[in-house]
Amino acid sequence: MRAKTTRFLTIRRAYTVIKGVSPPKKGGNIMQTVPFLALQRHFSRLGPDIALWLRDQYGSRTQVNVPLLGRAVYLFAPDDLHDMLVRRHDQFIKPRLLNRLTTASFGQGLFTSDGEAWRKRRKLMQPHFHHVHIRRYADRMVAHAAKMSDSWHNGETRPLDADMHALTFRILLDTLFSSDADAHQTDHIADAMHDLGAGLTAATRNPLYAALPTWFPLPALRRRRRGEQALTRLVGEAISQRRAMGEDSAPHDVLSLLVFSRDEETGALLDDRAIHDELVTLYIAGHETTALTLGWAFVALAQQPHAEAALHAELDSVLGGALPTAESLAQLPYTQAVIKEVLRLYPPAWFIAREPVADVMLDGGDVLPKGALVLGVSYGTHRDPTHYPDPLAFRPERWLGDLEKSLPKGAYLPFGLGPRTCIGNGFALMESQLTLATLAQRWRLSLVDTPRHAVGTLTLAFGAPVRVRVGRR
Repeated sequence: MRAKTTRFLTIRRAYTVIKGVSPPKKGGNIMQTVPFLALQRHFSRLGPDIALWLRDQYGSRTQVNVPLLGRAVYLFAPDDLHDMLVRRHDQFIKPRLLNRLTTASFGQGLFTSDGEAWRKRRKLMQPHFHHVHIRRYADRMVAHAAKMSDSWHNGETRPLDADMHALTFRILLDTLFSSDADAHQTDHIADAMHDLGAGLTAATRNPLYAALPTWFPLPALRRRRRGEQALTRLVGEAISQRRAMGEDSAPHDVLSLLVFSRDEETGALLDDRAIHDELVTLYIAGHETTALTLGWAFVALAQQPHAEAALHAELDSVLGGALPTAESLAQLPYTQAVIKEVLRLYPPAWFIAREPVADVMLDGGDVLPKGALVLGVSYGTHRDPTHYPDPLAFRPERWLGDLEKSLPKGAYLPFGLGPRTCIGNGFALMESQLTLATLAQRWRLSLVDTPRHAVGTLTLAFGAPVRVRVGRR
């Protein structure tokens, strides 16, 4: 009954609160226009749920004219997403609007760069994220999850989102730098990341921030700048220490891979700024997205007892109380299905943004104008009943058959598609599965608070702290 109520409230919320807008009948692939003021007013309340309303009332392509910033286009059809990200990916770049908000923080790392600079950096880094290399981090992931599990006490109330962020932060810190930093250094890094993340979140909620210089004396920009400066200093110190060690003495971690990697054509090492940009990108992207995946996983499991019971049964049968390993993941198909279903319903990066470098004509004649902000909204695509029966229900078992093979290209893209697919997708999937298995084999979490989405954020974050009560199994 709870699941049905949740789904009904989600649909009702997405369809009834938007007043003052009279949507036309859907027109297939004929692009419709939604009034900006109405969209903006209600998006601030609905957040990502507005994608469902746009898709169902305006069709698979919707556009809005944003004052001072130009055209924004929302795409939901898998074929359109595949067209933009794969078939014609070279006709799009990362949006300059978003880059103005993020480049000061991310620099010219993989997240923001384009063209030849991006291709060379991707080619240099890709081998280090091969499954053979990332498996070496599995034991570290499990050790950190087991440490958190040991710190929980039966019946206590825990802050779910804060715990998952703390866990993935520790894992990332260990992955980048081989071992935990001391408490003093960790506090500085955490403070810098919090300042940077909070500043970025505030800025992305108002795209007009992109037009302001970074020194402009607004609280959000000042906080972001403080975080950027602190991270620059901390990362610079780490690079200098590693160079001083030398390649033969350096530990096997991501920092060493970056410091001692050479361009296969020129033999040149990455300079300090390039290493900084990639480390900061991994800092920000590497722990936030996985923390959200784990947080929403425990929310969904708490709301669906049958799925929780199936997960526990698999963990008990396969692991028998032992900690999971990289090798045991192949024997945990339901655990993998839980993560896949969470990524379908709650993709951490709930849209993918691109900008056409020239006018691009889609099938059916609609045109994406040069310079437009084009959003491939995976949140809406993943919840389309055309491809997913009972799309708002949390049903991990849907992934146990041949669903993934039968889906059209572009219907499932939690890590993007094409050449710019997230380079850390394998790492994130392994981390999510191992940490979920480690925690869930000992604990059952029940919700104290009702979770809700944040609004106006680039990720599918929680809108308020979510407390859970942990019970020993």
